Amino acid sequence: MPKETLFKIAAEKREHLLREAALLFAERGFNQTDVAELAGRAGVAKGSIYNYFENKEDLYLYVCRDGMERSRRAVYGDMDPEWDVYRQVEHIFRQGARFVLAYPEYLILYDNISSAGMDRFSEQMSLEVEKFTADYLKRLIRRDMELGRVRNDVDVNWSAFFINSLYIIFMTSLVSGHFKIRMREYLEFEGEIDKESIEKQLRSMAVMIDRLLRPVKG
Repeated sequence: MPKETLFKIAAEKREHLLREAALLFAERGFNQTDVAELAGRAGVAKGSIYNYFENKEDLYLYVCRDGMERSRRAVYGDMDPEWDVYRQVEHIFRQGARFVLAYPEYLILYDNISSAGMDRFSEQMSLEVEKFTADYLKRLIRRDMELGRVRNDVDVNWSAFFINSLYIIFMTSLVSGHFKIRMREYLEFEGEIDKESIEKQLRSMAVMIDRLLRPVKG
């Protein structure tokens, strides 16, 4: 956790520091990020960083949690809980893509948690990150199953896992060079990944999830 002094500085200064930290950690990774360079980019003295955080690890964890909260607000902030699972999932994917394209550094931080040598961070962050979405999706699917909107033979846990895994892979494919190539090969499309191509893939995924969950008529 950050020290109380972080919240005593001007909000604009605090935001600038956290944004620069997210960008630098995403660009260099935890081990290669230099606190002195971060201080320079943020426009503060190196010693000031340690007035706000115990150490670099404390700063990194806070930046990751801050990114997680920003992502959740962007994705779930204007969600109507009365929407059915199909509309909610489509909203999650659409808002998630918008957020990732605007702030790719936060997805990179999420992906980096699973990298080799990052176990000490994944042990603290992974459950914190994953439990929220897992519980949300499973609760949503169960609710709509009871309302007859979802087939009653669907495996709730696997369905939630599938939807979230598809989300992670697709979002990563928007920012990672390797995953962009992978997506092009599997989905067989050429050209730039632009708003039009993203929209097309979002519609395809919505149809696929609909077919997975929706009861068969007749």
